[in-house]
Amino acid sequence: MTHDLYRSLGCNCPFSLVAALCSLLLALLPVVARADINLVAPSRIIDPAQPLRLSLMVTGEADSRDYFLPEVLRVSLTPDLGAPANIELQRATPVPDLITLHSGEFMRIDYVGTVPPRLRGRVRIDAVDMDAPAMLVQLSTPAVGPEPAVAPVGNEESVAQVEAPAAPALAPVTTLSVRAGDDPNRQMDGRLSFFEPMFFAVGDGSDANAKMQLSFKLRLYEPRDKTSQDFVDNMYFGYTQSAFWDLTSYSKPFIDTNYMPSFFYYIPSTDWRVDGNAVGFAAGIKHESNGKDEPESRSLDVLFVRPYFTFGDSRDFHWSASPNLYAYIEKSENSDIARYRGYGDFHLSYGKDNDWQAAWILRKGTSTEKFSAELQATYPINQWYPGVSGYLMLQAFTGYGEYLLDYNEREPWSVRIGYAISR
Repeated sequence: MTHDLYRSLGCNCPFSLVAALCSLLLALLPVVARADINLVAPSRIIDPAQPLRLSLMVTGEADSRDYFLPEVLRVSLTPDLGAPANIELQRATPVPDLITLHSGEFMRIDYVGTVPPRLRGRVRIDAVDMDAPAMLVQLSTPAVGPEPAVAPVGNEESVAQVEAPAAPALAPVTTLSVRAGDDPNRQMDGRLSFFEPMFFAVGDGSDANAKMQLSFKLRLYEPRDKTSQDFVDNMYFGYTQSAFWDLTSYSKPFIDTNYMPSFFYYIPSTDWRVDGNAVGFAAGIKHESNGKDEPESRSLDVLFVRPYFTFGDSRDFHWSASPNLYAYIEKSENSDIARYRGYGDFHLSYGKDNDWQAAWILRKGTSTEKFSAELQATYPINQWYPGVSGYLMLQAFTGYGEYLLDYNEREPWSVRIGYAISR
């Protein structure tokens, strides 16, 4: 019975292999049953001029079960550089909202949508309403004229199944293994990615009239299950370097450079939800120093805990909050730094992924009048010029401790404008 159902669905590989290639997702109807509902990726390279198709693979459990299928599948498309785009894929497979599967049976449900024309290059696909692993695809340049069909390796029956599309107007579906066979560094879930904002900005208001920041994080181990929350599977090395530059002085010296390596556990989505959104979590150890000799040497080591909260519809304008709480484990070169920096930073932002965003970093020292506030307002450049990456940035700072060297000297104000790679 399973083999007959399998053939009727147009699949061309054994059921056991399909089950191995799909990641287990949350049941769409947990009240009825814990369904095996898996998201199947498109081909590695897709034509942006063609409809984008994703599929849900629904697998029957031990007993006969009913499974609810949504009319719309919401996904976020994030290019390597630039603002994400949220789209809705409509259900294309003619099936009822509620289906019944017996043990061993399975069904593939196709969803189809349109790729926004402003996206370029490599793009990450994230399901908005499902706890599914991200998928990485490359947007190709549309070919001129028809291309010859390439038959896959297999028997004649398998070839016929692949070449018969579900609908004439839709692109064919190609399944993709969960773990790609190429360099894992190219997988957004696996290796190198942005960390803190990366930018270069210039302005006025202090000796440090220019600031440049580089930041990345590296996932140290890539698990087969990319949604794993195990400790070893989610260990990261992070590195941030902030350089403060005086462009008005002779020889244009760097006033101070702060080096901030860190080692931490991080998961973007825990099982805990606030306002309907999953809460992220990070915790680890961080070193910060300016690499100078005495008497200008500054350094500290902290243990930190940082949750990430989202409030509202993440597809639209919404709030994000992230209190970063830390404890000093070494600060002998600047023993009174807690008076000016305190024991935490409060990060708050409001905006939309593919639109403007305002982000604040607020800090209060243990001394009554010691505080600092930083504002970063950004807008994606590709909203004006499609295909151009990055953001226009406006930055303002007031208070203590923008850089380590003068952590105990107050900066009345500083305003800069520049270009950000990430925000």
